[in-house]
Amino acid sequence: MNENKKQSPLDKLKSMSMDNLDKHRASEPIFSLIGNDGESQPVAMELIDPNPWQPRREFQQDKIEQLAESIDVHGLIEPIVVRKHENRFQIIVGERRWRAHNLLKKSHINAIVKCADDMQMVLIAVAENVDREDLSDYEVALAIQSIKDRFESRAELARYLKKTRVELYRYLAFMELPVWLRESLDNKPSLLNRTAAEDLKRMFAKEQGASEKYHEATMKAIELIETGALSQIRMVSEIELIASMQSGAVNQTAHGPVTKRVASNKNSQESEPMLFLNKKGKAVGNLRNNGKKITLTLSCTALNDEQERALQEFVNNLVRNVEQPGNEQCESESS
Repeated sequence: MNENKKQSPLDKLKSMSMDNLDKHRASEPIFSLIGNDGESQPVAMELIDPNPWQPRREFQQDKIEQLAESIDVHGLIEPIVVRKHENRFQIIVGERRWRAHNLLKKSHINAIVKCADDMQMVLIAVAENVDREDLSDYEVALAIQSIKDRFESRAELARYLKKTRVELYRYLAFMELPVWLRESLDNKPSLLNRTAAEDLKRMFAKEQGASEKYHEATMKAIELIETGALSQIRMVSEIELIASMQSGAVNQTAHGPVTKRVASNKNSQESEPMLFLNKKGKAVGNLRNNGKKITLTLSCTALNDEQERALQEFVNNLVRNVEQPGNEQCESESS
C-alpha cells in the first residue's frame, strides 16, 4: 500500500472531524445536555437556532405542514443533529423537522449533540442538501460558492460534491450573472436552472454593456417562463428577439402581433409551438401542432371584433383552398 497516497477531500474531512472530536472529549463538558455520542435527548426548542450556512432559501409551507401532521401522529422518527454553540445549539441536520415542531408548538425536540466547527458545519450543510430534489439550482450554487475557497482547486471541490466539473461550472455561472438578476433569484430561487444560468452568462459576456442592454428583455422573458409560455432552453434567443424588437431592429406589423417560435414540447412528434407577442413584447397566444391537430389560442384582448372576423374568414378560405393528400386530414381548433 502506498503510504504517500494523497487523501481524498472526504478522507481529509473525516480526519479533521475525528481530531476535533478528540479535542472536545478531552476537555471538560460545558453543557450538561451533552450525552454519549449518537444518543438522542430532548433539547428545549427555544435554545435551538438554524444552521447559519443552511443552503435552502425557500421552505415550502405545505411540506412543513404535512411533516408536522406526520410527527403529530407518529412522533419524531429520526432525531435532529445539533452542535453546542455558546449558550445555545445550532442545527447541523434537520431544520425541516425543527420547523415542524415549531408549528406544533412543541417545547422540546429529540436531538443528537455532535461536536463540529464552523468549517464542518458549512461542508455538512452543503453535502446534506446539494442533491435534494426540492432544492433549487440557485440555492445549490450559493452553497457551493460558500465553500469553494476551502478547496485547493475546483477539481477537488467537484470530487467532494461528486459532481463533474461541467456541472460545477454551470452552478457557479449563477455567481457571474448581473446583480439585478441575482436579486430576483434571491427573492425566488427557483426562477432559473443551472443550464439557463450558463446560457445567460455567455450572453452577457458577449459584448460590453450587455447587462444594461438585455435587462428589460430578460425580465420579460422570465415572465414568459413563469406563465409557461417559454422554456428555459430557449430563453436566450427569446431575450435577443425581444431586445431587437425594443430597439426597432425587427419590423412589426401594424395589424397583428409579432410571432416567435419558443419551447419545444416534450413529445418529440410535436413541433415547437409558435408564441404570439404584441407590440410590447407580451405573450398573447400561441400556435401548436402535435401532428394530429393545429391549435390556435389567442387572448380575447389580442384582437378587436373586426380583426377576429378577418381571422375567421382567413382560416375558412385557407382550409377550403388546401388540397389534402390522400385521406390525411389536419384538424384546426381555435379558442
